[in-house]
Amino acid sequence: MNNNNISFADAFAKFGKRNLAASLMVIVFFVALIVVYFFNMSSSIKESIITKGELNAVQSADRFDRYLLTGMDSIKLASHTIDTMLQEERSNEEILEYMTKETDCIIAAIDEHFTGLYGYIRGEYLDGVGWVPDEDYVPTERPWYIIGREFDGEIALVEPYLDAQTGTVMMTLSKQLSDGVSVVSFDVDLGKVQEITEEVAAENYGMQEIVLDDTGGVVAHSDKSCLGQNFMKETGTLGSEIAKRLFTGNEQTFELSYSGNSYIVYSVPIENGWYCVSVIESGSIFAPLKMLFAATVLVVIITITILCAIFVNTITKNSVAEKLGHQLSTAADIYMTVHDIDLINDTFSEISVNDKRVSDFIGKGRTNMRETFYNALEALTDEATRNVVREFTDLDTLDTRLENTKTITTEFLNHDNKWCRGRFIASERTADGRLSHVLFMTEQIDDEKRNRDRLQYMSETDGLTGVSNRVSGEHKIRELLSLGRGGMFMLLDADKFKDINDSFGHSAGDKVLIAIAYCMKRTFRSSDIVMRLGGDEFAAFAQDVCDEKTGREVINRLFENLCAVHIPELGGKLISVSVGAVFSEPDRDDTFEELYKRADECTYTSKSHEGNYAVYGK
Repeated sequence: MNNNNISFADAFAKFGKRNLAASLMVIVFFVALIVVYFFNMSSSIKESIITKGELNAVQSADRFDRYLLTGMDSIKLASHTIDTMLQEERSNEEILEYMTKETDCIIAAIDEHFTGLYGYIRGEYLDGVGWVPDEDYVPTERPWYIIGREFDGEIALVEPYLDAQTGTVMMTLSKQLSDGVSVVSFDVDLGKVQEITEEVAAENYGMQEIVLDDTGGVVAHSDKSCLGQNFMKETGTLGSEIAKRLFTGNEQTFELSYSGNSYIVYSVPIENGWYCVSVIESGSIFAPLKMLFAATVLVVIITITILCAIFVNTITKNSVAEKLGHQLSTAADIYMTVHDIDLINDTFSEISVNDKRVSDFIGKGRTNMRETFYNALEALTDEATRNVVREFTDLDTLDTRLENTKTITTEFLNHDNKWCRGRFIASERTADGRLSHVLFMTEQIDDEKRNRDRLQYMSETDGLTGVSNRVSGEHKIRELLSLGRGGMFMLLDADKFKDINDSFGHSAGDKVLIAIAYCMKRTFRSSDIVMRLGGDEFAAFAQDVCDEKTGREVINRLFENLCAVHIPELGGKLISVSVGAVFSEPDRDDTFEELYKRADECTYTSKSHEGNYAVYGK
């Protein structure tokens, strides 16, 4: 037989059963490895999609809530003022004058598209923008009046409707006044909500952003053609499938298939029973991965077949090793640095470093790992976060911290004042479970971190005064109380604040609120909590101020700061406040509600005194 024309049967015979079995085991091993690799990648992408949808929905919901609360605060303030004017038996002409001025203020300060305050007052229709209705217009038969009365003094949000002329979705806010007959209302242009949905969808490929009311009606949609539809009344559409799962199935996060495509849906409830919904088409995202998987498997099968056919075992090993090395290199490129640390032998080796200064400082690998590692971190991290980095990189406690988890992370500033994330990954353990090898990785997250901090600040801060808002301030105080921290809890009301607004205008009233907040920030320490509860009511919690003597010193200092305030619009009138203060001893298990109730009683008593006055309770 000619050796140049050897058959495959002879080749396999010469190759040997043992070598053939070994080759098959190699084939099975690497095919399984590829399957596991792509399965993990698919899981990671799916998790990333869900996280993206959750983050977008939560951030959008927060923006929607703030926008809607602005309108609710405006109608609440207007109805309160008109109620007071009714009690004072002011004329409808005076009430109309107030509604006109308030309309101008809201248009200038909140929303240029605001249609104006209007209402049915003492049997007469009044409109803040001067609109005169047709003779057949009956206010008491309009939805804004009927639904407003049904809510018995609470703010009613009338079902949104699509304005045929402007193409925008409008919603009416109504509130019945104390006489039980009069109702004040205004229309909110939800175009801003539509803008937010379009912005979010534009920033995220393959995503739809939707806002649904509690009936399934489309308030806003990144696809404008869907405005005005009601998904609960439709059948056979993607919107109807989403609404059915959301409202009937009470599911907030779910996956569904529609028209051959796969979607991941994440929803967050917002004001008035509405939902902010993020819809991501996962099929298009996974399609390239599936194609890559199929191509990879095909290439591997062809490669292994050729290698087995020519019986070059060494070439097979080199090819697989090269492929794995390329995959590791690609993964390592994500990080600024990747080092393998041998905790037992006190050595380390560089896997990947994309920062020349780090590479020059540390080197490729050496002994005395602990000394080199700590010196490098001291030199390459900013002083502001150096203590955080020292605690995180304490290798003596690493085994304990990674006992029940695969990875731990921290965030810090590097030598260029850029935010980075450090990560330890447990890679190897001894037979007795002791940690022997870890991977240490760093990646730059400066843009992500600063944007996240900015969003958090906006969500926790009162927009007018710059102090904590009620939600964040109350949360911080509850945390301190749960830790057993004692202190002084103080409530503060601006005296005759309504008169200031009525006499000098809301602009002067805003300056009074800003001045009070400024004086409180000057008075209290940075570790104390200062917040605006709403309207002209503020609160503060001074840690470790647990007796009346010290509390008086703090509040007297506040009074001195307030006396130094001069607001030209007030014409020489000084700001005065009423204060109620109570004290919580350390480890007394006081609740926020208890402190608020006691302080509120003291504040009520202090209102009977002129000028800055404080009443102290236990």
